[in-house]
Amino acid sequence: MSFYKAVPAGIRAGLFSARPLRRLVLLACVAIQPLLTAAADLTADQVARRLENRLKAVVTLRAEFRQFYYSSSTPEPMTGQGQLFISRPDRMRWEYNSPEKQIFLVKDGNFWLYFPEDKQLIKNAARSEVQESEILGLLSGNLSLSERYRVEFNPFPSERKNVYQLRLIPVEDGQFSYLLLEIDRDSWLITKAVFFEPAGGKLEYHFRRIVTDRKIPEEIFNLRVPPDCEIIETGSIK
Repeated sequence: MSFYKAVPAGIRAGLFSARPLRRLVLLACVAIQPLLTAAADLTADQVARRLENRLKAVVTLRAEFRQFYYSSSTPEPMTGQGQLFISRPDRMRWEYNSPEKQIFLVKDGNFWLYFPEDKQLIKNAARSEVQESEILGLLSGNLSLSERYRVEFNPFPSERKNVYQLRLIPVEDGQFSYLLLEIDRDSWLITKAVFFEPAGGKLEYHFRRIVTDRKIPEEIFNLRVPPDCEIIETGSIK
């Protein structure tokens, strides 16, 4: 039985589990909206720098998210949704409400995976691959976009109008061939992130009801588990 059943995308493929519904955690959009022409005084690199600076300036962030994983092996995407909480510099909580309750927590250089239905908690010392994986690093402001990616404007399907849309191409080979980011022009926050895998898979995150710089209680980043919870110590990620 694989214990690595859920974790946001970007964490090493070795953590992925076999069960399809749970794999989606490891790892939008009806009409085609042409990319709004970027303001003449902003290049794609400048938009990326402003996004990076905005994210680094955020003290706390909470949002609702939806997640879709598209695979060539399945006709319908695997989906999930829940809430995200970030408190810089080192706290992040992804709380999945569907398809089943799951919590992924990063805190003080460690991460925990908790599955309430199974009464199972996995404790793992977080290495840099976890803390600087794409989706975690982007939202926490811990990535240097200019150093990690080549950036260009790129239109893609969206229901939003007042946005910038960027294509980020990793300068080094990794889990993803490229990323698409949608950035709100008023808040300068990410409203959509799409990750394309070399094998053809696609992972999307949609964010809404984003609130920044409001106090998040510390207990949000604590886990309360029942006395009969199975605790698994796994050590460093392999």
